[in-house]
Amino acid sequence: MVALFNKALRAGALLVMLVSASIAHAEWWEAETSHFIIISESSKEDTEGFATRLERFDNALRYMQGLPVPGPEVGDANKVRVYRFGNTDDIGRLAGSAGVAGFYIPRAGSAVSFVPAEESDDDRFNRDLTQRAIRERTTLSPERILFHEYVHHFMLQKFSTAYPHWYVEGFAELYGTLELLDGGAFRVGNVPQHRGSALFELPGIRLSRLFDHSKSLDGLDMYQSYSFGWMLAHYLNFNKDRQGQLAAYLKALNAGEDSLVAAKRIFGDLDKLQAELRKYKDGPFPTLDVQPANYVAPKVVIRRLTPGEEAVMKAHIKSQRGVNKREARSVANEVAGKDVQYSDNLAVQLMTAEAYNDALEYAKAEAALKRALALDPQSEKANILMGGLFMSRAKEEKDKTLYAKARPWFSEAYRLDPKDPRAAIGYYMTYYEAKEPIPEPALIALESVFDYSSYDNGYRLILARQLLDENKGKLARSVLAPLAFSSHKQKEANKVAEVVKQIDAGQIQEARVTMAAIFAEQEKEEGK
Repeated sequence: MVALFNKALRAGALLVMLVSASIAHAEWWEAETSHFIIISESSKEDTEGFATRLERFDNALRYMQGLPVPGPEVGDANKVRVYRFGNTDDIGRLAGSAGVAGFYIPRAGSAVSFVPAEESDDDRFNRDLTQRAIRERTTLSPERILFHEYVHHFMLQKFSTAYPHWYVEGFAELYGTLELLDGGAFRVGNVPQHRGSALFELPGIRLSRLFDHSKSLDGLDMYQSYSFGWMLAHYLNFNKDRQGQLAAYLKALNAGEDSLVAAKRIFGDLDKLQAELRKYKDGPFPTLDVQPANYVAPKVVIRRLTPGEEAVMKAHIKSQRGVNKREARSVANEVAGKDVQYSDNLAVQLMTAEAYNDALEYAKAEAALKRALALDPQSEKANILMGGLFMSRAKEEKDKTLYAKARPWFSEAYRLDPKDPRAAIGYYMTYYEAKEPIPEPALIALESVFDYSSYDNGYRLILARQLLDENKGKLARSVLAPLAFSSHKQKEANKVAEVVKQIDAGQIQEARVTMAAIFAEQEKEEGK
């Protein structure tokens, strides 16, 4: 008995050693494509394959919308960074919610997504193979979550128009289930199996309620808006008799027509459409296979991360997720000393500087950034972070003179990369926060990055506020419209919708006051 126990103990110890060795020698790879930068804790082949699928997904979206493939060069700052590590449990801990298997943060110049490199096998002890197969088919995979969220990113960036909530989510579900086929082909129209229970077991939303934007959707209707929105978008796109109606309805909304009035005018009898949808729900749902002409496989540039980058990557991921004061202190402790240990590594200097700045350790942050600039005087990221350091100090120390010290750094970063929204927005904000007159170059810089920042609600609010200050109400309205009408009278959209309503009534000063209240509420939330 004792001998058997000792044998098991030795086997267990060996297993722990093997697992520990595996963790210690985990590989980190970076794969870059035209629209993504993936940092993945997995093998080279796995990282490259994942990057290829993401870029193919972007290319498919572009092809379906008649846009150039792969499109113009966007610059590194405007590529979505995808951090891929651990399993779904690790992602849940990062998100602060066990039910989250992947998430996306739309920040101008630093849009990020977090997905697992491997999925948790919740069925590993389940011997019912049929049940396991059903779960695999109907569970929303991390890759599908990323596809869904990327559709939102793509939609706001490429189509700066107002869409109702059901269409925003329905469009994301319609294209988020896009299936990549061999030879560059893809299939559109697959049923989102993860929405099966909501789609087939729950009653549909009344169209007279869905199209009435003066009413808010309750919890059940909001939950169903994803599945029902998919079915409605699918039907209006695939039904030959109704083709063109959806485009006409969206055009009417953006022209200012009331949603319910436009729906009745364009779709006709809503009860008839409702009956068609009830029948359509029984299937079958048509799909469309697309073979792009002259398909060229995406180019992927891949490299192994350096030992220094690997040493700080887990802490850096937390920084990129976003940290509060307590978390910032913890991350700074994790990277402490790594900037000195890897003093000749530019990436390490930049990542540690960001962590130190978040923790308000300005001297350490500045030292790391000076080392970064010594390594690469043309480092645009180092200039941005140095500008951000002085902005942070100005706010923390309540010293407005520090905004002027931040300005040259953002200006240089903007010169190095005019496509980087962080440089343009930062340069503009050095004047706004200092309450100084904003010169023309700063205004031009703020507006110049719209095409690269339109997916970021915060940027839209800043730009709209400035346009209102310049009495450019019509332009401000066009910037705010997608925010005002996308949430179907949800709390976050109410005040933005109020601003749009005030602009339509010619009440520009009232719109400025409401906008100021929106920013005051944001500052209050950030201070918590």
